[in-house]
Amino acid sequence: MNKKLDKIESKLRALFEERLLSLFSDEIHQSSLVDDLLRVMKDKLRENPEDTFYAPDQFTLEVPLEDFSEWLSHQDILDEIASVLWKTGAEEGFTFQQPPEIKIHKNPDVVLNQFNITASFSPTKPSLSDTAIMPQNEKGNDQHSLPENAFFVIGGKKSFPLDKNVINIGRHSNNDLILDDLHVSRHHAQLRSINRRFVIFDVGSSGGLFLNGKKISQATLQAGDVVRLGVTNLIYVQDSTGEHPTTVITVDSEDQSIEDSEK
Repeated sequence: MNKKLDKIESKLRALFEERLLSLFSDEIHQSSLVDDLLRVMKDKLRENPEDTFYAPDQFTLEVPLEDFSEWLSHQDILDEIASVLWKTGAEEGFTFQQPPEIKIHKNPDVVLNQFNITASFSPTKPSLSDTAIMPQNEKGNDQHSLPENAFFVIGGKKSFPLDKNVINIGRHSNNDLILDDLHVSRHHAQLRSINRRFVIFDVGSSGGLFLNGKKISQATLQAGDVVRLGVTNLIYVQDSTGEHPTTVITVDSEDQSIEDSEK
C-alpha cells in the first residue's frame, strides 16, 4: 500500500510543484500540503474483501480567517489536485465512492499562514451501495455491450454520442460530458452501459438528478427520456431495443424502492 501512495505522491509533486508556488512562498508548506493530504487519506483507508482499499473522498482544508479569501482564489488548484488524486488513486487500485473534493473552511483556531486537513467519506446511500463512481479505465470499452447509436440531445440543440461504457457528466473539465451550467455540480452524474442499456446515476450532486420531471438516484434509460441536471435538459436517443419499462430508483421514498413506469 505504501508503494501505491508513493506513486500518487510522486505524481502530485510532479504536476503541482510550480502551481503550489502561487500558494506558498516556502518549500516546507508546499511539501506539507501534499504530505498532509496523503497522510489523512492513509489514516482513513478501509480494506475491502478483495484486498483493495476504499479511500476517503471528502477533504476539508481548515484555514485561518485572514487567509480564507486567498485560499478561495486558488480553489482551481485544489480541484485539479483532487482530480489527479482520483484518477491516479484509481489506477493504483483505490476505490472512491465519488470523485474527491477539497473544500476550504474557516477556522479561527488555526494559526496564521497554517492549515489543517481532515478526510472523510461521503454519506453512503443504501440503494447505491454498488454504484460508486467508476473511472474510465476500470471497465474495458467493450463496444458490443453498448446500446446502438445512443446519444444525448443537449438543450434541444447539439448532440453528444454515448460511445463509451462509462461516461461522467458534470461541470468540471475532467468529465466526458461537460455542462456549462452553474447549477450543475462539478461531478454530477455517471452513465454506465449495463446489458446493452444505459443506466444513469447521481454521484452526489448538490442539485439532484431528474428523469422526466421526477427526482431520482438512478434510472435505466429509454429512448425519449428527458434527463435534467441543473437547468440543462438531456434528451436520450437510441435505436429501439424492445418494449421495456424504465427502471427508476427515486430519492424521495423512504425505502428507495424501484418503480417501473410504463412508457
